[in-house]
Amino acid sequence: MNEHADPLVALSLLAGAQVMVVCFSVVMANAYRERGLLLHAGATMLGVIAAAVLDAGRTALAQTALLLLLAFAGLQVRDLVSHAGAVRNPRRWMTVLCMGVLPAAALATAALGYNVLLPGAAAWTAITMLLLLRAWPQSQPWIVWLAASCSALAAGVAWLGWRSLDNVPDPALPLAACLTAWAALTHLTAIWRSRILSETRVRMDARNMVDPLTGLAAPLVFYERVHAVRNLMRRYGHPSVLLLVHIENLHQLYSQFGPEVAESAVLVAANRIRQSVVEGDVAARLSHSRIGVLCEGVGLAEGAANFASRILVAGLKEPLPAAPTEFLQFRIVMALVPVTDVAPKTLLQKMSDGLDAQVREAGERRIVSLGDAELA
Repeated sequence: MNEHADPLVALSLLAGAQVMVVCFSVVMANAYRERGLLLHAGATMLGVIAAAVLDAGRTALAQTALLLLLAFAGLQVRDLVSHAGAVRNPRRWMTVLCMGVLPAAALATAALGYNVLLPGAAAWTAITMLLLLRAWPQSQPWIVWLAASCSALAAGVAWLGWRSLDNVPDPALPLAACLTAWAALTHLTAIWRSRILSETRVRMDARNMVDPLTGLAAPLVFYERVHAVRNLMRRYGHPSVLLLVHIENLHQLYSQFGPEVAESAVLVAANRIRQSVVEGDVAARLSHSRIGVLCEGVGLAEGAANFASRILVAGLKEPLPAAPTEFLQFRIVMALVPVTDVAPKTLLQKMSDGLDAQVREAGERRIVSLGDAELA
């Protein structure tokens, strides 16, 4: 009695571990919106059923469950490596196998008693190996765990398929051990991959919203804010001002001190402009030497007195850390945001043309206001 109880206890523990993987997979699939984890939960439940019916002596029913498990697991593997290149044809083969061949084989096993588990496992293993080999260079480091999990699943299913050829009762414990290892490793792989891809998406979104050198807003964000301000102006009549700030001595710094000092000057200029505007306004780096500023709720006179002049003073307040004898020299062109449907990029290009003219003239005026005529 004790000899029978020990395998039964071990089988129960392995089944409990797989049920925990199912629960974790469902919870994390909803939290991370990962469809692959839902596939994994279904496949793991089929593994629990397969081990249970195999322990009860229902070998044909266990083979049916395992063929369906391979179908679910293959769809998950296909999704896990979908980011990699050069896997289009293997993914198609896996789709045909998992959505056509393996379900048909499971139906034939359940209805007619055919023993096709070993050929199904061989076909699944071959296509899975091809997918993993193609995706290996682009899927480090989590693909190592995926390869280990697929190996455990293939070994367990192939073992049962080979033993079933002799038509003798098979112990369920080895199969349950392989399925538990597969379930745990695949769950770890899916979570690891999801975290890496989520961090990549966050970095890409941040790159699209923030300038990597200065930390100011990206041009796309700046244009969207100009659109939003224009709608508020139409509704409430509050004016807003655009400032285009040009770092006038950046080329001189580059020539005298080198590119490192010039790059540090751009960073210093961005920090001082950021400190000169009030909370709620936005500044964006539009080109190498020009920074756009949107001041909401102010007119031209107030913008020139409170913001443009403050930016000029901020540039001359302290010397550059990398060049203690040099100060930042700004030249500013400003204009009211028009209520007409002029694209923000077009508006800023016209302001840039006006700023180019001011730079060529090299006049004494550091702040120039452009009217509707200059922007037309």
